[in-house]
Amino acid sequence: MAYSETMDKRPLKRATRIAAGGGLVLIGIPMLVLPGPGLLTIFAGLTVVSSEFEWAERVVGRVKEKTARLRGEDGRSHDSTVSGDQTG
Repeated sequence: MAYSETMDKRPLKRATRIAAGGGLVLIGIPMLVLPGPGLLTIFAGLTVVSSEFEWAERVVGRVKEKTARLRGEDGRSHDSTVSGDQTG
C-alpha cells in the first residue's frame, strides 16, 4: 500500500503505525551491540512502517528476497517428511 493511498484515511491509525514502527526501529538499533534480537526488531519495525511508506516497503521486499535466496528457496514447496517408506 503506497503512501498516497493512505494519506487522507484514518490519520490517527496512520500516526500510530508510524510511531510504533519507528519505535521498534529505534529500540532495535542499540540491540545490534547489546543483547537482544536487533535485526529482527528493526525488520519488524520496518514491516509496520512499510504499510505507510513506499521506501520501507521496498526495503522489506529486498530483505525478504535476499533471505529466501540465502535459504535456497526457489519457489518449490519442500516437504518436512523424509522420502521413502513411511510405516506407521
